[in-house]
Amino acid sequence: MTEDLFVLPASFGQQRLWLLEQIQPDTPLYNEAVGLRLRGSLDPDALAAAMTEVVERHEVLRTVLELEGAEVVQVVRAPEPVRLTVEDVDGGHDAALAEARRLAETPFDLGRGPLIRCRLMRVAPEEHLFAVVVHHAVADGWSLGVLLSELTALYPPAVRGERLDVLPELQVQYADFAAWQKQRWDEGELDDQLAYWKDQLTECGPLRLPVDRLPGGTPDYGTVHAPLAPPALMIRQLRAVASDGDVTPFMVVLAAYATVLARWTGQHDVVVGLPFAGRTQTELESLVGFFVNTLPVRLDLSGDPDFLSLLRQVRERCLGAYQRPDVPFEVLVDTLKPQRRPGRTPLTQTMLAVNNTWLPEALEAAGLRIEPVPLLQERAHFEVTVDLDGADDALSGSVVLQSDLFAQETADLLARSVVTVLRGASANPGAAVSQLPCPLADRSPAVTAAAEDSAQREPLPREELGGRPTTRTEVLLSRLWAEVLDVETVGVDDEFYATGGNSLRAVRVVMRARELGVELPVEKVLGEHTIRELAATV
Repeated sequence: MTEDLFVLPASFGQQRLWLLEQIQPDTPLYNEAVGLRLRGSLDPDALAAAMTEVVERHEVLRTVLELEGAEVVQVVRAPEPVRLTVEDVDGGHDAALAEARRLAETPFDLGRGPLIRCRLMRVAPEEHLFAVVVHHAVADGWSLGVLLSELTALYPPAVRGERLDVLPELQVQYADFAAWQKQRWDEGELDDQLAYWKDQLTECGPLRLPVDRLPGGTPDYGTVHAPLAPPALMIRQLRAVASDGDVTPFMVVLAAYATVLARWTGQHDVVVGLPFAGRTQTELESLVGFFVNTLPVRLDLSGDPDFLSLLRQVRERCLGAYQRPDVPFEVLVDTLKPQRRPGRTPLTQTMLAVNNTWLPEALEAAGLRIEPVPLLQERAHFEVTVDLDGADDALSGSVVLQSDLFAQETADLLARSVVTVLRGASANPGAAVSQLPCPLADRSPAVTAAAEDSAQREPLPREELGGRPTTRTEVLLSRLWAEVLDVETVGVDDEFYATGGNSLRAVRVVMRARELGVELPVEKVLGEHTIRELAATV
């Protein structure tokens, strides 16, 4: 076993990923991966030496997550050499790619580690595929670009047998960021930002997306997806007529997407999650780690605004969010205590992302041509996600929907509806959003949002017992609940989150109950519940 060097606080984002892993263990949902197609004469030992240096430089790549008392902590381990065995693969590049994708779909154990794995496959004398897979708790999409850049810089001196101290020394490590983040929160530096978000999101209800089928139990996070290519000309025209200036292509697409969501759900209150890189300090830009944050932007479509007015509101809300990006999404959830549904993301059920994690088409290093290739399919961390990439007004990507809720037809209609709204708005920016054509709004869903909500939140039968536990399980849960919440007594009809609970405390209840021989359904515990409701499921 590798020696443990440090035990340090986990970041808020790492805490959330640890919690999610407790909900659905042994899942590859939070894996990040890149394949590197290597053409030319490869020195495997030099590649291993370069990769060893990268892992040694970034402590987070030698980190695991554990529960210590009531806190999730990072345990940093001593560096070890990265050993690469060249594997010969029959079937050419496609066969090697299939093997790499299997590696990318293999789950990690956050407590055991390591949380990075590599595999080197030879498909021809001068062609290899190098797969690198990491858990999201220690690396985000930006980190893959950092890793590739460093690997490319370190490989040539490794080939020449030279010292590998060619990169600038890192000023901080990821654990320093996590400690700084916690300190800012504890000392009240984020209070003004939190006040803004509380004002924006107070009494924010969930977006009730009309699903095609009722979910059954824990989501399997399978996907249906459809390509989306918003026409650049339409985006350019709408940016030109927006008198406020500084309207980005992303804002135009967000306004169209919000229009589709409002028309599809019949709701005027729409919250869309926006990813934020989270590297607000220069010294963080060269670090591997999990920095990305989710900003839940709330848009008001009441009163049937015209599209141009909505676009101006989108710009205002986006700028407001980008100026206050440091409150972790996990903290917002625990502070605002939104309505929770088992297996579903609170505060926002949908995300719109434009990729800013740059990976080049190809690089050269010591006579080796390095071409990044994708390994992972689209993932559905939210019920509906729009992923876009590109530069200037030319954006393209896909819509990704959870397949336990939606059919392929809905994905196709959603992508077509965004383009159709853009087309109508570019022709008439002053048109009310209700008048813009939207194919998805014209279709009757197989299951109504009201039916889904009823199925997920149907109350369990209760007796009038004055809040006293009456069964062995209720007594046990009452004691555990009081212990975790640090209170003297808890009534069996008290709601967990309303009485001081949060996600980490909910998982602690599960783990303590497991120690005492009672297995609780984690997905139920993380939704809104009382002791009586929870005990009835055991």
